Amino acid sequence: MIVLAAALVGLFLVELLLSRSLGITLYPYYWIPVVLAASFATPRQVGWFTSLAIVLTVVWSLQSPQATTLKLLLRLAGLIGIAWVSMHLARELQAKDRSNRELKDHYQLLAENAPDVVLSSDCQGRISWVSPAVQQLLGHDARALRDRTIAELVLEPDRDRLDQAIDRVLQGENSGCDLRFRAADGGSRWISMALRPVPGPDGDVTGLVGSWRDIQGVVDARLAEERTKAALAASEERLRLTMENTSTGIALLDAEGHVLSINPAAGGLLDRDPADLEGLTWPSCSPPEDRAGEAPLMAELVDGRRRCYRLRKRILQGERPPLWVDCSVSSSRRPDGSLAFVIAQFNDVTEMVQAEAALASSEQRYRLLAENSSDVVLLVKGGLVSWISPSLTCMLGWQPEDWVGHPLSHFIPADDHPLLDQDLQTLAGGGTVVRRLQALAHDRSRRWVELHASPHRDPLGQLDGIVGSFRTVDQEVAAERELARRACTDELTGLVNRHEARERITAIAGRVQRQGDATAVLFCDLDNFKEINDTFGHGPGDELLRTVAARIRSGLRSGDMAARIGGDELVVVLQGVRGLGDAVTIAEKLRRAVAEPILTSAGSLSITLSIGVTMVRPGENPDAIITRADHAMYRAKQTGRNQVVPFSEQTDSADGRSGTWQPAL
Repeated sequence: MIVLAAALVGLFLVELLLSRSLGITLYPYYWIPVVLAASFATPRQVGWFTSLAIVLTVVWSLQSPQATTLKLLLRLAGLIGIAWVSMHLARELQAKDRSNRELKDHYQLLAENAPDVVLSSDCQGRISWVSPAVQQLLGHDARALRDRTIAELVLEPDRDRLDQAIDRVLQGENSGCDLRFRAADGGSRWISMALRPVPGPDGDVTGLVGSWRDIQGVVDARLAEERTKAALAASEERLRLTMENTSTGIALLDAEGHVLSINPAAGGLLDRDPADLEGLTWPSCSPPEDRAGEAPLMAELVDGRRRCYRLRKRILQGERPPLWVDCSVSSSRRPDGSLAFVIAQFNDVTEMVQAEAALASSEQRYRLLAENSSDVVLLVKGGLVSWISPSLTCMLGWQPEDWVGHPLSHFIPADDHPLLDQDLQTLAGGGTVVRRLQALAHDRSRRWVELHASPHRDPLGQLDGIVGSFRTVDQEVAAERELARRACTDELTGLVNRHEARERITAIAGRVQRQGDATAVLFCDLDNFKEINDTFGHGPGDELLRTVAARIRSGLRSGDMAARIGGDELVVVLQGVRGLGDAVTIAEKLRRAVAEPILTSAGSLSITLSIGVTMVRPGENPDAIITRADHAMYRAKQTGRNQVVPFSEQTDSADGRSGTWQPAL
């Protein structure tokens, strides 16, 4: 600015000297500095130059012999016009410069405060600038990363993919990939990286700009989903094999009775292809005259007033006569109580029905049919077995003569005798019985059987004993127990799940406590379990968790209970302890057992437990009990971990862990 002002004054003096001494007038030059100033000066400074030029023009007119009023007016008019254009250009340049600065500040503010990390680097991936968000993402200081290469932060197995991505950017393409970056704490995180080229004036790539986004949660969720899908596929495969290979006909129905799925055995019984049966209604498989008898039972089952029912019914077989089946129908419900589907299981009992019908007219015909039935048929008189079919040998290994002359209780385990006595009284009163109980096989093993029994009457209609049949239902019982077990146990550890644990604690707290028969609850948390999962992966972590559960279970008595209520949270219920001291002693034993090294696929690992102990108060809410134990466990964590801490009203009520216990899912 000073240089331009000096140049303007210098030109004025030269022109004044030339005009006075030689009579030479220069071409009007005053607009030159004004126009030059418009390219970099502010409108105020352009105005100052214009004022200076006007003053010098007036002075020239007063001092120059060649000056005339017309020349003065022309110079002033031209100068004012040029000044107005220059000020307008200066104002536009100033506005554009201000807009550029604001835009630059805006984008820098966005980059520095964006949740994603923004960075720039040279063509070799050497970082020239990175946003402060990298501190939160990876724990690295943004300034410390300058002049470091991106490859230094990427785990070795993923560097090939990084090199490929950079090569694509150097070819002028946008690129991106998912990589594992090394965090400042030594761990690693999955990052989604996007890169784009920075072109130079000649079109060549002079650098890279990009962003890093944290996708660790997405990757963890994807891996968990894959494990869940694999477990579900395995479970579905087991169910499919069971349905396809069992000899029992099985059909899955919806609430309206439509067939959702049916196994090959059921298709064989109905003499139709299973695919043709899907979508048909269950009642349509029976003759029209038989449907009214089952409809009320199905309605009660769907409404939840009945868990299951069993009956003998006829099913249609195309053009052939209807087939008699022994049908067991039960419901499967969701956790909220709504109906998921109905399970119908049925076996061909046509021969049995015909055998029972023949009993009314001829015992000989009955005996011949019964001896050829796959189910065991028996006749009891005077409390002793008087006859039993030869199928007993195939089913339980006994010879018929082993049973004849003995009471039924001789072949029933002692713990089922009360049920048997109850059924015998029902039969003596003229009622019928359908019962599942256990029978002793010849090798003294126990087999589940389903008994159908009714009174046997002589030709005069008088009660003359009991006639019945039974067949083994080990597969059905095992399947039902497996479903029940899955409903109340944790799939990974085999321990009781959270819902079942709360139910049992509620039942225990509701009982009247006898002297010397107290109950304690231990809240156990695995110390640093997340670090083991992060370091070695979820596979070794799951192996570790299963072993810890097995060690805790082996250290408990038969009446105690262990449950998994969260990711790494376990609850142990100790019944029949004398007091808090006994509970702490048992907890110490469990803590020492768990602390022993555990062999996993990742090598030998060690884990410790922090355990909080509290006593159950009669009638107390289970969440309140677990909350107290959780508070004691929290104090164990705060004071060093790997220890057992009993609950203290004075200490644990002010330990900073307020609120009611909530499971860590």
